[in-house]
Amino acid sequence: MAQTLPMVSTEQRAHLGQLRIQAVQTRPSTVAAQEFFSGDRKSKSLPRRIRRLTHVLESWTAENGSPELVCSFSSDPRESRRQAMTAAVMACADASFLKSFQVLFRRSLYQRQQKYQQQQEEDEEEENDESSPDQEELTLFQDLRTLGWIRKGGMLQQPLGEALHQTIFKYVKTIISAEFEEENMFERVQGFKELALEPWLQDLVGPEALEQDDWSSRLSYSCAECFCLVRNEEIFDLVAEYPDSHPAVMELERVLDRTRMHPALGQALKESLIRRLNHPGANTSQIIDVYINTIKVLRVIDPSDRLLQVVTEPVRAYLRRRHNTVRCIITSLTDQEVGGDLYEELRRQDARPLEHVTAENESDDDEDDEPPDFDWQPPPPITKPKGTFFASTGVTKGGGGDILSMLVSIYGSKELFVNEYRLMLADKLLANLDFNTDKEVHTLELLKLRFGEVSMRNCEIMVKDTDDSKRIVSNIQNTLQSNDRAKAIADLASEEPPMRDPVDAEIVSHIFWPALKNEQFKHHPRLQADLDEFGAEYARLKNPRRLVWLNQLGTVQLELDVLEPQPDGTMAIETRDFSVAPLLATLIAHFEDKAEWTLEDLSNETGIPEQQVQKRMAYWVNNRVIKLVSGRDQVTYEVATTEHLLQIGNDQSAAFASIDDDDHGQGVSLAAQEEEDLEVYESYICGMLTNLGQLPLERIHNMLKMFVTGSDVKYNKTPQQLGMFLKHLCKQEKLECGPDGMYKLVKK
Repeated sequence: MAQTLPMVSTEQRAHLGQLRIQAVQTRPSTVAAQEFFSGDRKSKSLPRRIRRLTHVLESWTAENGSPELVCSFSSDPRESRRQAMTAAVMACADASFLKSFQVLFRRSLYQRQQKYQQQQEEDEEEENDESSPDQEELTLFQDLRTLGWIRKGGMLQQPLGEALHQTIFKYVKTIISAEFEEENMFERVQGFKELALEPWLQDLVGPEALEQDDWSSRLSYSCAECFCLVRNEEIFDLVAEYPDSHPAVMELERVLDRTRMHPALGQALKESLIRRLNHPGANTSQIIDVYINTIKVLRVIDPSDRLLQVVTEPVRAYLRRRHNTVRCIITSLTDQEVGGDLYEELRRQDARPLEHVTAENESDDDEDDEPPDFDWQPPPPITKPKGTFFASTGVTKGGGGDILSMLVSIYGSKELFVNEYRLMLADKLLANLDFNTDKEVHTLELLKLRFGEVSMRNCEIMVKDTDDSKRIVSNIQNTLQSNDRAKAIADLASEEPPMRDPVDAEIVSHIFWPALKNEQFKHHPRLQADLDEFGAEYARLKNPRRLVWLNQLGTVQLELDVLEPQPDGTMAIETRDFSVAPLLATLIAHFEDKAEWTLEDLSNETGIPEQQVQKRMAYWVNNRVIKLVSGRDQVTYEVATTEHLLQIGNDQSAAFASIDDDDHGQGVSLAAQEEEDLEVYESYICGMLTNLGQLPLERIHNMLKMFVTGSDVKYNKTPQQLGMFLKHLCKQEKLECGPDGMYKLVKK
C-alpha cells in the first residue's frame, strides 16, 4: 500500500526554514567566525584569533550549542563541528584571508632559515638553543592541526605550498646563482630541506601527517624544481662559460631527470639565444662559439639531440643568413692561432666523413623515393610527461653527428665549405714566400678525411703546384747563375759576375685555382727584364708551356738607403728593408732614374690611372722616402732630402711603422670567382626558361641542384642568393619577374 505523506502548508514550511536559519546563525561556529573577522581583528594578532577559534571548537558540545545534525558534515560529531567551523570561517573570509596565512608561513620559515644558516656557520659539534621553535609558534601549529586546516586537502594547503616554494626558490637562488664550477650544489639544497624544512613541517603538521602525506618526497621535488628554475634563468651564462661550467651542467642533468623540466629549459635557452645572439651587434665567431657550447651542453642533458634541434633552430637560421659564417668556420678549423673547439674537432681520432648532409629548410629528395616502411614509429613528442623522456627510435633530421656535421648541416652542402677553404688556401699559398707547405698538407689530409678526397682534389693540386714551383724556381735560378758565370768566362772577366736579383714565382694551374686578381700594368724596365729572362728559361725548360704573369700579385723585397733623423738633430743614412707589392716597387724604382716625377708621368710610365698612382705613392710619402712637392701646378713627387726630413722633425720618426701596404690583401678575386660561377648558372637558367616558359624561384633552385651537379662548377647557392642573382638578371633586362613570382625570359 502506498504511504500517505503529511501535508505541510506554505506557512509551516517558511516557519521551519526560519528556524533552521536561526539555528545556523546561533551556532557557535557562526558566532566565532563573525568574531574572527570583526572590527577588533586589527588589534589582535592572527595566532590569537586562531587560538580563540580553537577554544570555541573544543568547548562546543551538543548540550550547550545548536544541534550538529541540523546541518551535519560527518557522522562523527567532532569532525562535523570542525568542518562546520571551517565552513563558517570560509563563508566570512575575504580575498586577503589565505594571503595572510602565506605571509605567516613565510615569516616563520624565514626565521627557521636564519637559524639554520647560523648553525652552518658555527661548529657542527656545538648545540644552539635557538634552533628549537618558541612556544607561541608551537601553540599556533597545534591550533591549526586542531582546526584541521593544514591536513591533506585542507584549506591552507595552497598558501602553505606557495610559502614553501617561495622560501626554497629564494634559498636556492642565493646559494647556486652564478656558481658554475662548484660541485654538489644540489646536495646543499637537500641539506637545507632535511635540516630546516622537514623539522619545521613536522612541528606544523605533526610526525604522523609528515609521513602519511609524503611531505619528504614533495619537498624533494620542490627543491629540484626550484633548482631547475634558477638554472633556467641563467642558462645562457651556463652555456657561454662551458667547459668551466661542466660541474653545473652535470648536476643540472641529474636534477632534470627528477623533474622532467626539459621543455622549460629548452624554451628558456632558445629565448636567451635569440635575444643575445640573433642581432647585428653579435660577432659571427662569437655566435659560432656559443652555438658549439650549446651543442656540448645539450648533448650532456639530451644525448638524442632532439632538444638540441628545437633550441638551436633560430640560431642556425640566423647563421645561414650571415655572409661570413662559412669563412669563420673554416678559419677556426684550419688556423691554429684562432684555435678553439673547431680546431680540435678537425683533429679528432674518431672523426667520421661528412655524408648526406641536408639543410633543415630543404627536403631530402632521396627519402621520398624510398618505399614506405610499416615498422616505422615516430619519435615521442618533446613534451612527453612520463616514461623515458629521451626514448627515440631514431635520430632526428640533422642531429646525431659531431660538431662539424652540425655546422655543415646549417647550409646542407659541404661544397660551400670546400670552396671557401679553396679560396683561403689560395691566399695562404700566394703569401707563402718560402714555399713551405707542410702545414697546409697536414690540414689538407685532415680535411680529406672529413670532406672526402674527391671534394679536396683541386686543393690538393694547388698544394702540389706550390711544391713544384719550389723545385722549378730552384732549377731556373741555378741555370741562370750558371749562364752568368759562363758568360763571364767567355768575356775573360777576372771577377765573379754580380749576383742577380732572384725571382721566385708561384706557378699555378689556373684551371684548378680560383680566379686571381689580374690588374695589368707596366713594370719598371729593369724589373721586367728579370721577369722576361725567368719566363724565357721556364719556356725552354717546360716547352711548350709559357708563363702568364699576374703583375698585381706578389711581393718584392727592397733594401733602400734612406736618411733618418737622429736624436741629436743630425741626419744619418740607414738601410731599411721593405716588403711591398710589385706596383709599389715599380713606382720607387723609377726614382732611381730621376729624382723628380709628376703624377701624370708616373701614370703614363706604369699604365695605371692617376688616382690609383696617387693612392700608392702615399705609402712612400708616409714612410718619408718620397716627398710631395707643394706649390706646383701638377702633383709632383721627389726623393726626400735632408732639409725636408729636418722640417718634418723627430715627432714623426715612428709614424710610418704602422703604415702597411694596402695591396697586401687577398690574392683571390672573389668578384671574378663569383662572376665565373654565375655565368654558368645564367646559361642553365636561360635554357630552363627557354624550354619551360616560366618558373618560380624554388623550381629554378631545385633544377639547378639537379643539373649543375656533376659539372666543373658546383651549384652551392642558397635560395636567397639565387633570388639576388635573378634580380640582377632582371635589372640587366635578361629576365622579368611577374607579380606571381614567376620568372621568364625577356622577349626581344
